[in-house]
Amino acid sequence: MEISISRQPQALILAISGRLGSFEARDLQAALDTHLGEQDLYLVLDFQSLDYISSAGLRVLVSSQRILQQRRGGVLLCALQSYCQDVMDIAGFSSIFPSFINREAAVDYLRQMASDELYRAHYDDLEVINIPGATLTVVPGSDKACAVKVLGDVKDVLFARVTPDHIRSKRFSETEYSIGLGGLGHEIDDYYGIMGEMMTMGGTMVWLPTDGHDTPDFLIPRQDRGQIHLRTGFNVALEGQFNESMLFSAGDENGWTIRSIYRALFDLARQRRPDFRGIIGIAMRAEMPEVFGSGITRSPVIDFSPADGAMVTAPQHTAEWFDLDDKPRHVNVTGLICGLGADLNADLSHYKQDLLNCVFYLNPANTGSDSEMLHNHAVLFESMPLPARPVNLDQEIRDVVEKGEFVDMRHLLDRSTVSQAFIGICYIQDFKHDAELAG
Repeated sequence: MEISISRQPQALILAISGRLGSFEARDLQAALDTHLGEQDLYLVLDFQSLDYISSAGLRVLVSSQRILQQRRGGVLLCALQSYCQDVMDIAGFSSIFPSFINREAAVDYLRQMASDELYRAHYDDLEVINIPGATLTVVPGSDKACAVKVLGDVKDVLFARVTPDHIRSKRFSETEYSIGLGGLGHEIDDYYGIMGEMMTMGGTMVWLPTDGHDTPDFLIPRQDRGQIHLRTGFNVALEGQFNESMLFSAGDENGWTIRSIYRALFDLARQRRPDFRGIIGIAMRAEMPEVFGSGITRSPVIDFSPADGAMVTAPQHTAEWFDLDDKPRHVNVTGLICGLGADLNADLSHYKQDLLNCVFYLNPANTGSDSEMLHNHAVLFESMPLPARPVNLDQEIRDVVEKGEFVDMRHLLDRSTVSQAFIGICYIQDFKHDAELAG
């Protein structure tokens, strides 16, 4: 075994290669006794070149975890190879130690944690925006450009002309925030004829099979090792970290509509964000007084396409193809929302028009607007009050996923209401073909 040592603020990083057996575990413990200081909150173990780990090595990890948890830190693992991952799984430790695909991802996590602590300590100094009927507290985010990755074309869904050749597979970790059409299954016959509304969020995949039961499937993979893929014929995914987050509080307990919130975000972005080009992507942890949803009820595959060649959203087909709410489906629930919005008052000509037209459409249950076009999905839980001072949206979403009582999943209609929410915002700079998808 060889150990190389480096540091980040409040973190010791060890890259370990070779074997971590009983004999080597003593050397690892000696290195930790020497180098893990009182100032360290985290221990990052880079296992990219580690081929073997024993129970003695695991005991060193557990001992270090106990020490660092007392400091409100912990042990982070990265680049686990297959054998070491299997040992973690068998020993039941995979859920104990956060694991990252590589060292860079672990270091990014450390930076985010440091930022979170800074914002919590100075929450009263954060920018507060007062608008008529609501307040927004702004948590700064990444300054890197965000994009939208597009697989397929929504027109293939609307005309029910999806074929097996359109279907692609993707790992959960590659679709952290996405919406579209999809399903789960090993063979294409397991899902092709029952694909429905789909979204990924917080490491989960939720979809509404069109099998006649109107019951969503909700999968939370504890480790994404590539064994299970989501299957999709149309997928729109956010790429990049949130440029900022906002804590939204409505002055009225009845809340604001989704459309009103987007309009406020558009208007504020035009005033204060030079990177606003007319389209935003959002992820939201929301308290929702009323939820109006819709769901496609037939898989939009070519086998089921309307004989008259019209879209499934045409008036003569709406009743057959959609379950549309004319009254609230749910009241007073917690929603995890993912979506996109286009400000039709903005000049959108600088985006790739072919990809832009692949994404947006008018849902037959939305009355339409000449000022915005929205596309949102939501997974719903029994009400879980939002913390008073949230700063990390990813963590807030994971808390709901892990602790919440799942209720439903729907395409979210624009008149659904939100009384309070923590909103992550991506100011979209570009649309891209999703080239990462495997066949």
